[in-house]
Amino acid sequence: MWDYDPGRIGERSAPALHEIEKGAIRRFAEALGETNPVYFDEKAAQRAGYRSLVVPPTFYGTLGRNPIPGLQMPRAGVIHGEQEFVYGKAASAGDRIQVTGWLADVRKVQGSRGAMTLLTIMAEGVHEDGAMAFQSRSVLIISEGVE
Repeated sequence: MWDYDPGRIGERSAPALHEIEKGAIRRFAEALGETNPVYFDEKAAQRAGYRSLVVPPTFYGTLGRNPIPGLQMPRAGVIHGEQEFVYGKAASAGDRIQVTGWLADVRKVQGSRGAMTLLTIMAEGVHEDGAMAFQSRSVLIISEGVE
């Protein structure tokens, strides 16, 4: 069964820096079926109090992070269990967000189809001024027998 060194829980990845692009905001909002003009029209976003196009909810999930130290995910047997976001200062096109990730918890549980490992992975995005843009928590499920 898959295993991880518990001494590395909480160890953060190296920061990954992302510049938020207008095109990425528009494409993401379009894929969600959004019609709010703050995601498509810069003037509408400015009238609403934003500097430029604002990122839609869950957009931050598209921002990659660097590998979490010591975490080697199996190639098969992993499913996404749940995800939640906490939002801070809104990000607009042109903002630069630094993202780090870490493993927050590892739990072994017994499911109806056998043993499973639940990984809680956290990510945090921070603006250049130090203000939090988001925190996310994801739970990944690794099924028994995965090497």
